[in-house]
Amino acid sequence: MSDERRIPSGLGTTATIAGLTWMRLVRGRALWVGTLIAVLPVLFAGAMRSVGEHTGGELFGIEVLILAVLAPMLVGASIGEEIEDRTTTYLWSRPVPRWAILAGKLVTLAPLAAVLVIASWIAASRIAWDSWPTVQTCVALGAGAITISLVSAGIATLAPRHGMALTIVYMLFFDFPLGILPATLRELSVAHQVRSLAGTSPIETGAAAAAIALAIIAGVWTLIAAVRVRRLEA
Repeated sequence: MSDERRIPSGLGTTATIAGLTWMRLVRGRALWVGTLIAVLPVLFAGAMRSVGEHTGGELFGIEVLILAVLAPMLVGASIGEEIEDRTTTYLWSRPVPRWAILAGKLVTLAPLAAVLVIASWIAASRIAWDSWPTVQTCVALGAGAITISLVSAGIATLAPRHGMALTIVYMLFFDFPLGILPATLRELSVAHQVRSLAGTSPIETGAAAAAIALAIIAGVWTLIAAVRVRRLEA
């Protein structure tokens, strides 16, 4: 009975890993590098305004591009490093559910990616147009950040050493081009669905359909990550 009481629950393990992830994030460079990346659209908006140029839909496009780099840098790099450095090997040898270790990482890093990109969008919009962005566009960027974070988690479990780089390559050279292909294929693009959810896509898909598509894409990559984590040898 006493031994069973010492075995942490899945939620307890998730909370512990989330706290440790945050501590490592604050002490390392990833948070500050991520913040600098998030500031780039703000600088772009300021530069355009200083020379009297009007920024249109390209500003939101830059935010989507930032998503393709920011989420993999935070999530893919962290999960990949844990697996490569065998930190999780010790944890997975303990009587705790493996999914909780992956969940602890995502609970900290995915919302952080969303907060950074939404804050960037709000600041850039204020500078560019002296107005607040719509709730719809903020929700779209947040949903995109969560989805790409889960994509990063899946890729990082498949290729830990190159999880961040491969996710960025996947987004820039596979996901983004898919968004301009015929209807059936473009539905697989996270970038296209983010624009559709925000109402900035020239191709009308509908916010509800875009939200469902993002949920499906996120679910598929989460399943891949979960299956892969279970099969990793201790």
